[in-house]
Amino acid sequence: MPAAPPGGRLLLAAVLLTALNLRAAIAAVGPVLDDVRGDLGLSAAAAGLLTTLPVLCFALLAPACAALGRRSGPGPAVLGSLVLLALAQGVRVLDGPPVLLAGTFLAGAAMTVGNVLLPGVVKGFGRRAGTVTGLYTAALVAGAAAGAAFTAPLAAVLGWRGALAAEGVLAVVAAVVWAAAARRALPAGTAPAAARSDGPLWRSPVAWAVTAVQALHSTLYFSLTAWLPTLLADRAGTDAATGSVAASVFQVLGIAGSLLVPAVLARRRGQAGLAVGVAALWAVPIAGLLVAPGAWPAWAGVGGLAQGAGIAFAVTLVVLRAADGAVAARLSGMSQLVGYGVGALGPVAVGALSEATGGWTVPLLLLLALALGLAAAGTVAARPVEVR
Repeated sequence: MPAAPPGGRLLLAAVLLTALNLRAAIAAVGPVLDDVRGDLGLSAAAAGLLTTLPVLCFALLAPACAALGRRSGPGPAVLGSLVLLALAQGVRVLDGPPVLLAGTFLAGAAMTVGNVLLPGVVKGFGRRAGTVTGLYTAALVAGAAAGAAFTAPLAAVLGWRGALAAEGVLAVVAAVVWAAAARRALPAGTAPAAARSDGPLWRSPVAWAVTAVQALHSTLYFSLTAWLPTLLADRAGTDAATGSVAASVFQVLGIAGSLLVPAVLARRRGQAGLAVGVAALWAVPIAGLLVAPGAWPAWAGVGGLAQGAGIAFAVTLVVLRAADGAVAARLSGMSQLVGYGVGALGPVAVGALSEATGGWTVPLLLLLALALGLAAAGTVAARPVEVR
């Protein structure tokens, strides 16, 4: 395995600060969504776009971001994306709905660059890549949790516009640290070999298994994120405040879940047992919500561990299966194009099934089947085969 890159500590700090920014702009919207709708007169559909647009960017722009990384190198590409993210978060609050949606799209595009290219940077940490991936995914989850937790208190002081714009300050800090780290560790440009065709990647069964893990995990995560409070209200009779607590537990415990997987993955040649374990973590809360919804604190907690472990597993598989950093960026682009594209449809499908059947039994059975599929896909993706 390659040695860690030069300036490894500064680069690690840059990676973690960047990761903190890659979900916060999405999670920050929910706590002030009612204020935004009331102030701007947004319809429910337009309000939904504030969270859907970035996820669609994660899917549709992933190939373009991988190509950008090949052309310019990850250093300049990620730096540019952090600057764009800071600007987008400031600009999107300056006017009415068109500007808000345009700024949200730009923020989603900026976050997609980091999503796609950071796994390749993490691959460069060599033997420490598994541990670094754990810290990286923990930062992803922590950024989302912090965005959800701090936006409402900030809005009480600054208003919703000031609170959302303030999220851009962290992007500025990350950009400054990234610029310093990238000058030493991530020179601009790329070797000609990095521009090779993606054809063999898309024909690789292991690459498709890695992609399936991303797709199934994303569907489970986005579905429960969207519907958990409503599901508890319908099946357990909880009120809005309790639903908010359950959603917070689900998000915050993801930090712990994200730290469980990667260090173990880095020490094992095969990861089939962990694939089954992550799938079981998902299956337990879904089955629990099906048969004993009143025990929702336990299911929200285990679900939080599942979603953190799931994203850690998906990202770490990209790092471990890729032969080098260039392949990691391409595999990341492939898995996110398909994975987030499928995942974005999860809440829609679950909501439609609930409405069509008049309850949550069928949607939960569907999610349980997806958890079993995650075990199968993860077992294939866990084979110690390098994708080139």
